[in-house]
Amino acid sequence: MAKSENGILSRFVGWIERVGNKLPHIFWIFLFFWLLVIVLSGVLAGVSAVAPGSNEKIEIMSLLNRKGLDWILSNMVGNFTKFPPLGLVLVMMMAAGFAERAGFIPAIMKTLTTVPDKLMIPAIFIIGMCSNLASDAGTVIIPPLTAALFYARKKDPIFGLILGYVAAASGFTANLFIAGTDVLLAGITNTSARIADPSYNVYPTANYFFMIASVFVVTIVGTVFTIKFAMPRLARWDPEYEHAQVPHEYLTPLTERELSSMKKAGLAAFGFFLLMFLLTLIPGGPLRDPVKNTIVPSIFLRGMIPILFVFFVIAGWVYGKNVGTVKKPTDMINYMVESMKTMASYIVVMLPIANFTYTFTHTNMASILAIKLAHILEVANFTGVGLFVSIVIISTFVNLFLSSGSTKWAFLAPVIVPMMYYLGYTPEWTQLLYRIGDSSTNSFTPLFTYFPIILGFASVYKKDVGVGTIISRTFIYSLLFLVTWTAMILVWFYLGLPLGPGAPIRL
Repeated sequence: MAKSENGILSRFVGWIERVGNKLPHIFWIFLFFWLLVIVLSGVLAGVSAVAPGSNEKIEIMSLLNRKGLDWILSNMVGNFTKFPPLGLVLVMMMAAGFAERAGFIPAIMKTLTTVPDKLMIPAIFIIGMCSNLASDAGTVIIPPLTAALFYARKKDPIFGLILGYVAAASGFTANLFIAGTDVLLAGITNTSARIADPSYNVYPTANYFFMIASVFVVTIVGTVFTIKFAMPRLARWDPEYEHAQVPHEYLTPLTERELSSMKKAGLAAFGFFLLMFLLTLIPGGPLRDPVKNTIVPSIFLRGMIPILFVFFVIAGWVYGKNVGTVKKPTDMINYMVESMKTMASYIVVMLPIANFTYTFTHTNMASILAIKLAHILEVANFTGVGLFVSIVIISTFVNLFLSSGSTKWAFLAPVIVPMMYYLGYTPEWTQLLYRIGDSSTNSFTPLFTYFPIILGFASVYKKDVGVGTIISRTFIYSLLFLVTWTAMILVWFYLGLPLGPGAPIRL
């Protein structure tokens, strides 16, 4: 491993870490861009463009005057409070946080301990990818669990840790359920789509069909790669592992009571969701669109966040009451309050992000930049596969330095979503291209929020484990995910498959 640690990959990782560590906090980055947009609105005032498909002339409006100052001061608070990702994510995480703290979500993840050897690898991929149902919680829970699982079966626990880490951290574009990430990104995409079309709606189900397919495709590819290539070369039992002080809870399977409670909670929660779906599916159902009587759009899709909120509350409540983690109604409130405490930094950074986004839109700078870029790409005939791959690569590169998916998308979406719209592609398709590049490299970048935690978990088994040991292994999986998903989007594009309910590739 010494060669790997001192090789090109190690130097590249070191460079990423040095550059990334020199970047200021996300709050300051977006505050700078917010102020920059205000200044540029005065410098570029009067620059215009004509929106494709209309004769409407759009001009950049200056904010460096009395009227502009009035808009900035009058709307700063409103821009923050009405920013879709803020309310959507807080409501979603309130309920998901309750289900997690009540024990329902950790119990689902802990079912890995009951999986037989021959199904262990695919189970890690499936449960790891679906663990982002609870947003980032899976990235913290799954890796130490899979490390302990490997350890208990006399397999390399460091490799098990990494396998769980890449499944959870790099699997954010694969899930069998609608997750917090879908809610967050759809909110940003929706805001950006309305730069080009004020009536456009993007739902959390925007990429759902692709995500379901991804679970199975990535699991198959990942399992074959792991068994045939990665484990024979990278998984080695070290005598030092014998002395590891593994936390007891990671080696203890679910009790009969926990297993029974998990089944009851799952049946209750999924029963509720199925009822909501059936009330949408039946002709004239109460959750269909009240005007068009359609499934897409519908009350069901527009109300996905409240429905998911109730889903998680039911799951957490039933599980908690059965195992004793929820004894009285105030326990639920206390768990929700605890989950909101973890969202404090998110709320703070949303202030400059929201104001940057709305200021960029209000001045018409986002629209004009998107129109002009779309025109350049159209003239250059760079509007197909090459463009798609370029967006994936840009997303991948930016993710190496800025690990927060929402902040990166908040920065990129106001330009590339309307740009792709003017080229004839839906916002849902653009969002998917971004997500592939973003999630693929989550486990590779040393600047990912949870990377230091993973190093800490690894040190339980081997005291001198280094960054290079982790990175050299996560790199091959990041590359595997990236290649697999890129191949999938090309197949999806050429077959013209829908990305989700009512979400085609082309407008």
